[in-house]
Amino acid sequence: MAVKSELKESLYESCEQFRQLVEVSPFAIGAECDDKIVFMNSAGARLLGAAGPEQVIGKSVFDLIHPDYKEIVKRQFQRVREVKEAVSPFDLKINRMDNANIDIEIAATHFTFKNKTAVQFTFHEISERKKIEELLFQSKQDWEDIFHSITDMITVHDKDFNIIYANRAAREILKLPPGAGNIDLQCFKYYHGAGCPPDGCPSCNSLKTGKPANFEIFEPHLKMFIEIRSMPRFDSNNQLIGLIHISRDVSERKRAEKAIKLSRDELELRVEERTSELIIANEKLKDGIAERKTAVEALQKSEKKYRNLSQEFDTLLNGIPDNLILLSPDLKIMWANNAAASVIRNSDFELKGQYCYSMCCNIFSPCENCPTLRSFASGKEETAEVSTSKDKIWDIRAFPIKDEAGRVKSVIELARNITEKVNLQAGATRTRHLASLGELAAGVAHEINNPVNNIINYAQILIDESAGENRDDDIARRIVKDGDRIAAIVKSLLSFARIRKEEKCLMYLHEIFSETLSLASAQVRKDGIHLKVGIPTGLIKISVHPQQIQQVFLNVISNSRFALNQKYPGTHENKILEITCEKIMIDNDPFVRIVFHDYGTGIPADVIDKVVNPFFSTKPDQMGTGLGLSISHGIITEHGGKFLINSVEGKFTKITINLPVNG
Repeated sequence: MAVKSELKESLYESCEQFRQLVEVSPFAIGAECDDKIVFMNSAGARLLGAAGPEQVIGKSVFDLIHPDYKEIVKRQFQRVREVKEAVSPFDLKINRMDNANIDIEIAATHFTFKNKTAVQFTFHEISERKKIEELLFQSKQDWEDIFHSITDMITVHDKDFNIIYANRAAREILKLPPGAGNIDLQCFKYYHGAGCPPDGCPSCNSLKTGKPANFEIFEPHLKMFIEIRSMPRFDSNNQLIGLIHISRDVSERKRAEKAIKLSRDELELRVEERTSELIIANEKLKDGIAERKTAVEALQKSEKKYRNLSQEFDTLLNGIPDNLILLSPDLKIMWANNAAASVIRNSDFELKGQYCYSMCCNIFSPCENCPTLRSFASGKEETAEVSTSKDKIWDIRAFPIKDEAGRVKSVIELARNITEKVNLQAGATRTRHLASLGELAAGVAHEINNPVNNIINYAQILIDESAGENRDDDIARRIVKDGDRIAAIVKSLLSFARIRKEEKCLMYLHEIFSETLSLASAQVRKDGIHLKVGIPTGLIKISVHPQQIQQVFLNVISNSRFALNQKYPGTHENKILEITCEKIMIDNDPFVRIVFHDYGTGIPADVIDKVVNPFFSTKPDQMGTGLGLSISHGIITEHGGKFLINSVEGKFTKITINLPVNG
């Protein structure tokens, strides 16, 4: 009984050790019986995306198998149960419990669970291996594509001169039969049209020595001269296993060499014939040494002149302010003058070999309207206007340079910055429109003046008549008041539209503001802007061109309206434009300070110092010429004042104008 107890205890201990060994094994191990998982170690549970084995046990093994592989697993497991033999490992996909798909390799063997036939299986993830296999397959495909794209004939031979592999060029030229294999593909049959290797074949010697061999041979069978490089092939044990032939058709070169030899022989014959003549001519040439010496000196002078001319020409090209770039057919820069290099902010050496669209436009493909590409295609001069990402407009002209055959070998691209010209044209157009609008406004104002004066006169007659009859004249007085208001607006419009050339005159500041606001207040109210005006009615006199100062005020108000409308498209309590005025002293001289303060979009800090530059605008395209603030700044400066800008982007803009006071 003691022995039996010890055996039982030993058996239990062995089973426990085996169970622990399986449980801690890094390999995924499981078992299934009646299509249910009855065992799974921790490694298997982790691989299946489960928190532990208990989450997997009891599930159908086929619930975890990808639908494309269920049938093959059923057949393999059925085979294990029936034959009671292990099956070779095979690949399949499984659906992890976190819904991820992974590739695994699984092996299965017979197993008995509770006196029932069961299947024990081990599996491990092979996703990385699959990726590597795909990469290897793609690499093999890439290698074969490159191999077959080579125009030289390349054939791989074994030690028995059989061609075991050939690229496309070799198959076509040697007329190899289709299909793989080395049956009856002896190289001497297809290269030489012979039944055995020719005597003295360098390739045979290469097989003996294991050293490369280079040779040329004329093959009547192929009707061509071929240059062959024969290189030995070795296995991993450095044992010679065959050869690699790289063959090139050099018939054209041979014909050229033959022609050169014939020409050389003929030349030698002519040289001999001419030798006697030259001896005689030599005597005559002695008499012409002085003349020749003079000619050499003239040639040296000519060479020096050519060098100087070349330097002058190079200086001339580099002195041209327009960009000059010489481009190859693939749009690579071959040469650029200093102007082009400075625009691209690079040196001439660094520019060479770079793509023009990458350096000039910072893009990865040619421009849509590229005149250079069109010039290469048409062989004619092409032009285009191109806008870059830096708001520059370039007038580009492409001039083709042709070779002797008439083919375009390169193109010279001449690029001129016409941004200022275009902006000037736009400004001129806008000025013409404003002039036309001014003429129209003046004409309309004159037409309005007469009927308005009549209305005022008729209303005054009604007032005079009602005074004698003691009638209520309130309506008539309102007509007179509104008529006077219309007349004042018309007067302001006429004053602004009229082109004046008179000298400066003393004007009351509040009168200029009154005329300005009569023109702008209606549009300000229409935009829903709260206008707060603090202009003293005191006698502040300034010596000015009234029309110019009025233009400055209208420009500033227009910019404030735009900024407020951008920030507040509708009405808003903060949609405010404040205009204030005060007398100040600057260096003991009296000045008046006018401040326009709006709570609009503001001006970015990185451009605030540029907004008074001509043609610089923060407004979208076609909405501004970039001249308003520049002109305003110039007008205030001419009047001896200061035009100051303070702004915080997204919060406010404050325009401060200081003008000298005369009284």
